[in-house]
Amino acid sequence: MNTRKPKTLDDFPKFHVAGVRRGETSAEGYTRFELVGRFDTVVEGIDSGWFWLLTRPNKCLCANLTSLEKQSGEALLSCDEKEEPIVAGQTLFYLSPYWQAFHVWMVLDPDWGWKRTRFEGTDAVAEDYLAPDVSIVDGREVRIWTNLERTDRAGRQSRYYPADDQDAPPNLNPRVVPGGWGHEHCELRKEHIDAGQLGYRDPDGRWVCEKCYDRYVVPRDLSFVDEL
Repeated sequence: MNTRKPKTLDDFPKFHVAGVRRGETSAEGYTRFELVGRFDTVVEGIDSGWFWLLTRPNKCLCANLTSLEKQSGEALLSCDEKEEPIVAGQTLFYLSPYWQAFHVWMVLDPDWGWKRTRFEGTDAVAEDYLAPDVSIVDGREVRIWTNLERTDRAGRQSRYYPADDQDAPPNLNPRVVPGGWGHEHCELRKEHIDAGQLGYRDPDGRWVCEKCYDRYVVPRDLSFVDEL
C-alpha cells in the first residue's frame, strides 16, 4: 500500500510578495512590474533565466530575477504584464521553466475534464523547412526540419522532427503520411500513448498515460516536478 504523502503547492519554494512597483509601459502595451519580496528557501538555478510564479487559483506570472540576497532570501523580480498583478501580501509558488503552469493545474483541478479515451492514430501531412540556425540533436547537426500536422485538425495539431536526410535539399512540398500521427505524448512523463492504447484526454487535446493519471492526477500529487 502506498502511504507516501502527495506533494502539494505548499511544498514548492515560496516567494512572499511585500510589494509591487510599476515601471515603464512598452509600445505593445506591456508594463514592467517589479515584485519586492523574499524566498523562503534557496532555489537552484533561479538566476539562469525566467521561471513561473504560480498564484491561486490556476493563474501564473512569468518572472525574471533582478537581484537576490542568498542568505536572507530577499529578492527583486520583474514581470511584463498588461495589467498590474494584484499579489502584494500574497505567497507565490516557484515552478521551473522546464514545466508549463498548466501541468500543475491539470493535476490539482478536480474539474479539469479528464476523460478515459482510446487513442486512434490518423494520417498526417509532412512538410520540410530550412531553419536559419543549426541545432545539435542527438550529436548531429540539424538544420532541415519536418513539420508534421494531423489531417483531422483534432487536439494538438503539429510536431517538429529533424528531417531524415540532412544533406539533400528540403522537400518543401506537403505530402500525406498515412498513419503518420501514430502516438501522443504523456504531458507528465513524455511516454508514448500509441494508437489503440488507452489514456486520459482533456478538453484541449492534452494527454496523460494511465500510469501518470493514477500516480499523480488521482491523488493530486505534484511530485512529477521533481522527476525531470
